[in-house]
Amino acid sequence: MTSLRFFTSAGLLASTLAFGACAPGSPAASAVVKNCTDVNIHLHVGVAQGAAGTIFYPLVLTTTGPACALWGTPMVQPVVGGAIHSRLSVGPAARNLSRGEMPAHHILTRAHALSAAFGVSESGNYPASTCRPRNAGGIIVTLAPFVRPRYLTLPISVCTQIASTTTQLLSPGTTGA
Repeated sequence: MTSLRFFTSAGLLASTLAFGACAPGSPAASAVVKNCTDVNIHLHVGVAQGAAGTIFYPLVLTTTGPACALWGTPMVQPVVGGAIHSRLSVGPAARNLSRGEMPAHHILTRAHALSAAFGVSESGNYPASTCRPRNAGGIIVTLAPFVRPRYLTLPISVCTQIASTTTQLLSPGTTGA
C-alpha cells in the first residue's frame, strides 16, 4: 500500500513538472511552457537590504523571450573580479539555505520577475582568525540548467575560511524574499 502511494505521488509530481504549475498571470495549465534558456534570461543584482549583520542582494532574473519555466537555487561564488572580471574564487561558495525544501516551478513572463536572496554576512562579525576576510569584486552566478556561469560586479567583503555567504530558492518578485 505504501509503495502504491509513493508511485502515485511521484506520478503526480512528474506530471506537474512536465506541464507546469499555474501561477497568477501565467499561461494556462494546458499550455506546454518550455524551460528557460541562458540566452533568454537577463540577470542582475537588485537593491540591497540589510538585516542583523547580513546584507541581502536580490539576484533578479527576467526573460527577454517568450514565457518559460525555471526553478531552483542559484549557486553563487564570490570572485576577485575587478576591471578584468577575474573569476578567481574568494572563499567558499554561498551556502544553500533552502536545502531540503521543494523548489517551486515558476513560469517567467515578460511582465514578471523572479529573484533569489544572496546574503553576505558582515565579515567583522567573525573573529579575524576564523574568518580571514578578503574583498571580492564580483560574483559568479549559475542556475543549472537555465543560466550558465555569469559574472556580476558586486564589491563585497567575505570570509575565506568559512562560508559567510548564503543563497535561497527563487521566489516571485525582485526583492529575493
